[in-house]
Amino acid sequence: MRVGLDARALTSPSPTGVERYVVELVRALARLDDCPQVIAYTDRPVADADLLAGAVRVQLLRARRGWLRLALPWRLWRDRFDLVHLPSTIVPPLLPCPAVVTVHDLAFRHCPETYAPDDLAMQFRALRGATRAAHVIAVSQSTARDLMEATGLAQDRITVIPLGVSSAFRPDGPALSLDAFPGADRVRGGCLLHTGGLHPRKNLPRLLDAYADVRKTMSIPPLIIAGDVTTRWGREIVAETAERGLTDDVIFPGHVGDAVLPALCRAATVALYPSLYEGFGLPILETMASGTPVITSNRSSMAEVAGDAAVLVNPESVEDLAGALRRVLSDEQLRHELRARGLARSRQFTWERTARETVAVYRRFARAS
Repeated sequence: MRVGLDARALTSPSPTGVERYVVELVRALARLDDCPQVIAYTDRPVADADLLAGAVRVQLLRARRGWLRLALPWRLWRDRFDLVHLPSTIVPPLLPCPAVVTVHDLAFRHCPETYAPDDLAMQFRALRGATRAAHVIAVSQSTARDLMEATGLAQDRITVIPLGVSSAFRPDGPALSLDAFPGADRVRGGCLLHTGGLHPRKNLPRLLDAYADVRKTMSIPPLIIAGDVTTRWGREIVAETAERGLTDDVIFPGHVGDAVLPALCRAATVALYPSLYEGFGLPILETMASGTPVITSNRSSMAEVAGDAAVLVNPESVEDLAGALRRVLSDEQLRHELRARGLARSRQFTWERTARETVAVYRRFARAS
């Protein structure tokens, strides 16, 4: 069986979300003993030597235009592939073999006001295109339900395959370097941590309000909000931090790469992830696997991923979020229990499991050779 993979995400300089999924999936597929022949196509050279050295073949496919509509389908036809895996929802109108598509979230339906009109239209077109795939992988039960509601797809057209968590996220790894980013030296006594980006659905203004409220009544460590602050949303949250008088208490390290993120997760006293909507919520697992207690939302996929290993809050209630933060910071026994539960919970999610279940889907829907 020959499987083509749209792996353009391998060349992203700052992998998040879909990009991290593709990177970790390629690595995990390459480690499987019974992996089919997978060729991961990219549109730019891959710099990561580990990816190039794996059993999955990474191949450069250049095209001046129409990479997904023309270049990839032509290569799939020329080399007689049995299946193509499209990991970011978009399905070309013409394909010479069956397609499996991964749907990560339907955030554009829940937060349409945060998308430019052209981008929103593209998202809806991509969603309609996904219904033409031979099969759909959803990363959570929550996303699967959203998908069935939005498209009318039958349940047997969708397989839920959760994401995994990298072994780099563990409680006993290297400590955070004091020069990892400006302000890292202030983390020696712990910090409150938010990772996962600065998109409006991340609910950061309410997080700032809760932090300010707790800060009035007890001594708390600095709040770290990771993400690119040069974007429109980044500039807005920096401005809102200043408006609340929290500039000296909130650290914006910018995008935190894979070399630093695991150590930062270990250094945190509490991780906060009060998003309004997520398709999965990978930072929940990453911080749990690092031995850090987690406070997250009681909606969409976040409650599904966290199980009983996190404190769940109503993300629209500043009072609820502030109360949970006070409780976790002031109760050492609760923090100990959350650490233990989080470590146990995170061990259920591995990229090996993701890869094996993905290969099972490949085998079910590949064209007979």
